[in-house]
Amino acid sequence: MTNNSNLSFSILSSHCWVDPKLDGSTVFSPDFSQQVDFDPIELKQIPAIKRRRLNSLSKMALHSSLMCLQKAQVEPANVITVFASQHGELNRTVRIVSDMVTSQEISPKDFSLSVHNAALGLYSIFNKNKQPGTSIAANTNTFGYGLIESINFLKRFPEQKVLLTCFDLEVNQPFAQLQKVLNPSRSVSLLLSLPMQDKPSISFNFKKIEGIDDPKLPLDLAFFDFLAANNQQQQMYTEDTAWEFEKHAI
Repeated sequence: MTNNSNLSFSILSSHCWVDPKLDGSTVFSPDFSQQVDFDPIELKQIPAIKRRRLNSLSKMALHSSLMCLQKAQVEPANVITVFASQHGELNRTVRIVSDMVTSQEISPKDFSLSVHNAALGLYSIFNKNKQPGTSIAANTNTFGYGLIESINFLKRFPEQKVLLTCFDLEVNQPFAQLQKVLNPSRSVSLLLSLPMQDKPSISFNFKKIEGIDDPKLPLDLAFFDFLAANNQQQQMYTEDTAWEFEKHAI
């Protein structure tokens, strides 16, 4: 690929949750399926009175985020956060608009949590996290641009760790028919740092392209599949961009 330079990072821990109805699906490689969490979300780290405020999207995001941090024994209050979602609260927004069209009363909960950064805000509030945070949406490149934003933070705050969580709900009708690739409900969390001497690292670059076939998986799941596999290098595609990732041993 022709690009000015590679961007690099280390992964300190990771967690991927995927809708249990896809457990055993042949679309995933065996290595991927062994690494993925297909269990129903319980989210016991959050008190029940607070869990009631969460919808399915926020539950996914908080579940994978907290599990990822728990694996690394890192406090949720101490990390910079990047939450990335292509569709965000689309299903909730469609429901609100449908209620308006049919002159139904709009749920105050739906209205107050229909913004794109709702999950990030809830994470910050529930965990008393006062660190910088960003909410990203970039169409099919959402995960990739979430990585770029995470590295921006790491360059600015090199002693810090960044929690990147990329999550989306399966899109309901009428917009489900517009989805070109498999887009199951899922949430992928990565705890990132700048490259460390005692940790493997990953580098990547990207370029705009045209005329490619639709990818089999969204970029976040394709990347997690790459993490689980033995291959050292892999090229992944979205509808307009080629992303190339390479693993580097210690």
